Amino acid sequence: MDVLVTEAANRAATELILGPNVGHLDAKQRKLVDLKLYKERVLPSTDKIEAGSLVVIMESFDCLDFVYATPGDVFNNRNGHFLHDSFIGKPFGCKVRSSAKNGGLGFVYLLRPTAELWARSLNHRTQIVHELDASVVSFYLELRPNMVVCESGTGSGAMSHVLARCIAPHGQLHTYEFNQDRAESARAEFKLNQVQHLVTVHYHDVCGKSRDDTEDTKTTKGGFVGVEKQSVDAIFLDLPEP
Repeated sequence: MDVLVTEAANRAATELILGPNVGHLDAKQRKLVDLKLYKERVLPSTDKIEAGSLVVIMESFDCLDFVYATPGDVFNNRNGHFLHDSFIGKPFGCKVRSSAKNGGLGFVYLLRPTAELWARSLNHRTQIVHELDASVVSFYLELRPNMVVCESGTGSGAMSHVLARCIAPHGQLHTYEFNQDRAESARAEFKLNQVQHLVTVHYHDVCGKSRDDTEDTKTTKGGFVGVEKQSVDAIFLDLPEP
């Protein structure tokens, strides 16, 4: 059974990269499905936590947080004080105890980040698309590696990470946000999470209205600016007025 499951997974991955109904692979095609060629990934390329790594911290089943492992920093929660230095070098998925200075009785789990875990741990700037809905959207959009996708609006960036994972390693996501602060925050997070090569953030209102903190609203050019016509494989709209 394990062999059959592995073979089916390999066939599915091959069709994602080369397209459906590829049939028998020749030597050239086999080279293209070698995952060593695709070094630009969404998930961390190492199983161990390094300085600067995004780490999802599981305090309990329904309580997740995150840090970027920084030498000398400390993560504090109700379970105690946790030194970032104690994270670095540890494998993702491990359990760590709190600092001995406060008894060392508290513990957390250090999880490898995924789009789903990021959605559960991030700071919500807006209402987000949660993991079950995100999976349905990705399925109906028929997303595959190396596609070009447009998204509006960016919001907290939860759905953006799902889309980026689907189109990795060489796809491109153009995500649009009409709120400048949210656009800048999302752009900074994409860089910290090392998916900036997959995502381009546009500060723009696709509905053709400019909104800011003032009461003034002026008409602007809507649409997906910065993207050539007929160059996009899929569009996802999450708007108050689509």
